[in-house]
Amino acid sequence: MSFQLTINEEVFIPIPMDNLTLEAWQLQYGRAAEQGAIEGFYKRLGMCFATTLSECLDADLKPPTQAQLKYATAIARDLNLALPPEALRFRGAMTDFLGRFAEVHKQQRRTQAQ
Repeated sequence: MSFQLTINEEVFIPIPMDNLTLEAWQLQYGRAAEQGAIEGFYKRLGMCFATTLSECLDADLKPPTQAQLKYATAIARDLNLALPPEALRFRGAMTDFLGRFAEVHKQQRRTQAQ
């Protein structure tokens, strides 16, 4: 038995699997089938795959971190700026936003503290 990820009619990605993992997969699949829980198993497998796929993306295409979101929100509020939608979706765009406005924000806070 071999596994492959099918993206569309043109893209097939083989999934390498060692014998121990393959055996465990077969046991898990059989267990889910016996318990009538195959749909739940498929759902769990899909969720695990989605999480793993996210980790395979280039860093700039991953979602921004919670710390980045919090800081960018503070900057946008304090500087009366619109936070670009791309910055809310992608870490690269968020990094660009923070790079453009973090120093201005720090300067403004220093000025207000005086």
